[in-house]
Amino acid sequence: MKTLNDVVVERLCKFMGERNLTQYRLAQLSGVPFPTVKSIMQKRTKGIALKTIVLFAYGLGMTPSEFLDDSSFLADNLDLE
Repeated sequence: MKTLNDVVVERLCKFMGERNLTQYRLAQLSGVPFPTVKSIMQKRTKGIALKTIVLFAYGLGMTPSEFLDDSSFLADNLDLE
């Protein structure tokens, strides 16, 4: 089972790839500091705040609900321990 962080990173990779964005550019667009983006992408961050997910979504040009609209985020598919 995947963690919430794993799923967020997968979604970020998907949308960044579609938009041809680097981690640095995502940081610029979202307002999330680059070291934070890098830490999240390297899965070194223990927990990702909802505020950060909201900022990422808007930086990617979508709403938070669009970012989270994936069955990967369903509780049955996540390791929430």
